[in-house]
Amino acid sequence: MSRLLSHIRRPYALLGIILFGLVFTACQSTPPAADEPTATVAPVATDPPAPTDTPSADSNAAASTQEDTNAEAAQAVSLMAMLQRAEGLEDFVSYAESSGLAEKLQDDALYTLFVTPNAAFDSLPEQVRNDADLMAQIMDEHLVEGAFLIQELIEAGGTPNVAGTDIVVMRGGTGGTVNGSNILGADFAGTNGVIHVLDTLLLPPAQQAEIMALYPSVAGEVTYVMQGNIHIEQGETSPVAYNSTPPTSGPHYPNIVAWQVYEEPFAYEQLIHNLEDSGVLIYYQCAEPCPALFQQLSDFAQPYIDAGRHVAVVPNDPSWTTAAGVHPHADMGAPIAVVAWQKLLKLDEFDGDKMAQFIEAYEGIDHHVK
Repeated sequence: MSRLLSHIRRPYALLGIILFGLVFTACQSTPPAADEPTATVAPVATDPPAPTDTPSADSNAAASTQEDTNAEAAQAVSLMAMLQRAEGLEDFVSYAESSGLAEKLQDDALYTLFVTPNAAFDSLPEQVRNDADLMAQIMDEHLVEGAFLIQELIEAGGTPNVAGTDIVVMRGGTGGTVNGSNILGADFAGTNGVIHVLDTLLLPPAQQAEIMALYPSVAGEVTYVMQGNIHIEQGETSPVAYNSTPPTSGPHYPNIVAWQVYEEPFAYEQLIHNLEDSGVLIYYQCAEPCPALFQQLSDFAQPYIDAGRHVAVVPNDPSWTTAAGVHPHADMGAPIAVVAWQKLLKLDEFDGDKMAQFIEAYEGIDHHVK
């Protein structure tokens, strides 16, 4: 218990998380990079802080410490009570109550609860928000049996949630992620567990494609589940397998490439930062040299670049490999792929109208964690 008391955040601190800033941020500051997490040791649940009336052996020296501990214990409340007092988490409370998640938290067990602010629910398609069964599945993705500090989860690589999904927690040079959702705050203790705050909802793996297909399309593009904003060291390979070709989000290097037309490829880890920095990338890939297509793309993109828009043209890199030596992105599946953050439009032939629609819809939107 003393170990947790020395690391845990006081429960009332959650009340100001929306108003007074975020604990973990990505691409806004650069703390020392942590080692890549491993999954060799399962996390061990830690008891949350409990009230105590027992003074320390050296009561004179520890009087002020004991007073602080008693004051903290006196304010300890349940996880649901913490959420009900917090500003900006009203939607999570509402869905937790309607889905039955709140009822699960009423037993005597300890839990780790991942919560999201109202904006995460606002971004869901209306059809999803109105589907009670699906929302119940989504809410279950946020609950883990046992009380785990975020560092314990990072060191262990994660642990299954009550729905059976593996929760993978990672830390990069500028923050942390939980299954691709960025960590905004961590280690808020209640009497029955610990709360961590994420920027986006965790979705059931089996329903992810169905949910993503409900997002509106402006030019025929596909929306992909976000894979986070964490920075990795220049030259490293992403520890996450990107979920599209080319990728639309995920671990990336700290710097962008210049907004221009290129004839040589870059590593995906380099280019993803351009997407985060409000950009649109136009990838091209040809089985044989295709100077005519390259010229079309160059002529199309150059006016945007000259106007200061965040647009670049770059060839896909079929040689990109994972840390295990696999080449999962050798073929884009089309000669042209227009990419923004979480958005991917593939074209079998040059279509300036669709590309222009895509750029006008998605270029200029900053995707740093806020």
